[in-house]
Amino acid sequence: MKNLYKFILLSIFTLYLSCSSKIEEKQIIGKYEIDKFVTRDTLVKAEEYQLLLINADKTFELKNDNTKTNSVGTWKSNKSENDNEIIIEFSFSDRKVKGLLNGTIISFSYPDDLYKGRYSNLLYVKLRK
Repeated sequence: MKNLYKFILLSIFTLYLSCSSKIEEKQIIGKYEIDKFVTRDTLVKAEEYQLLLINADKTFELKNDNTKTNSVGTWKSNKSENDNEIIIEFSFSDRKVKGLLNGTIISFSYPDDLYKGRYSNLLYVKLRK
């Protein structure tokens, strides 16, 4: 009987963990647009990298509405110390960059921005469908 009880508890815990991971990923997936930024390099134009598309297949794209994709890579999520935030690690071009998702805003801070340290701070806001 004790073994059955342990098995049921373990099954419920495993189910909880798998469901919470899916909810977390569902929060992340979507189309984001640059909202606010502080550049470190005045030659960079923010509109060059306006959109961040995060896909369900664990890939992402950086692009504009009217141009070809600028960059493509993969992403994964990790829990943050703060329950309201999710750390997203973007991998592309032999680089790894971490962004912090809080609600519908992904923030990047120097030197962890998607553009090799061109920005001191960069915010992407999730667009509604």
